Amino acid sequence: MATVRAGSMSAAAAELNTTKSAISQKLALFEAELGLVLLDRSGRAVTPTSAGRRIFEICTGPVDAAREAEAELGFARSGKIAGRVSVSGPNSLLGTVFVPLLAGLQSRYPNVELELHADDSRSDFAAEDIDLAFRTGPADKGRFIPAALPPAQRAPYASPLLLERMKTVNQPADLLSVSCVLRTQESGKWLFKNEAGQSEAVAPPVGLRVNTMELAFTAVLTGHAVAMLPTLLAQQDERVGNLVRLLPEWSTEPVPLNLLCRPERLAAPQVAAVRQYVMEALKSAQLL
Repeated sequence: MATVRAGSMSAAAAELNTTKSAISQKLALFEAELGLVLLDRSGRAVTPTSAGRRIFEICTGPVDAAREAEAELGFARSGKIAGRVSVSGPNSLLGTVFVPLLAGLQSRYPNVELELHADDSRSDFAAEDIDLAFRTGPADKGRFIPAALPPAQRAPYASPLLLERMKTVNQPADLLSVSCVLRTQESGKWLFKNEAGQSEAVAPPVGLRVNTMELAFTAVLTGHAVAMLPTLLAQQDERVGNLVRLLPEWSTEPVPLNLLCRPERLAAPQVAAVRQYVMEALKSAQLL
């Protein structure tokens, strides 16, 4: 699993605190025992064969569960949880989801130093020495250990200034005559469903593409266009009248949200402690 996740035996050896030759020998014995070739070693990077990929998928669940159990026992035994934990994620998620948890988190673990990295791209946080990362969309179970969090609810929003210039929006199809702001990370097709069970998919014309949620939010506030925004991010401005939620009788598919952890970092008590706190706090508070 370490070799497939890391992409090389050298990287796996560094993660497991052993040697490349030891990794190679163990893999050779495993292949001989199974009677299967699990890895393609012909290129510069080691890649799994079809059989190797299947074995990897079978092993991922129980091995990651064992890692999580070991980590929980590890920080439970630790008399003092201390050290640095770096957390990455889109700026909007860190600000609306993680930052509100800081007071409780630092009260429980005062000796843990938190380091936040705002990143709206899907960069390789393992290469940047990040311990935990908030990510929207489907989780990559291959390289990381994902923990599913409550999904993020979204809705289309516009400013009162734009609404004065717009036609009335009563149905999702009415959005086809409205310019929208689209983040480069999201689909251009918006899916809606109402309580009567009707479903409708629309692709509003794109007037502006942005790469961060903050830019999309600002564009909506200034009356430039309509955007699909997280309700948690927009609700305060909605209360004071800066934003108006469109199509309130229609709902959209929530966006999956996961907290990813590098497998080799889960053994660190401070990382396991912060990870567990975030999971429990978000699920109990139902912030999203």
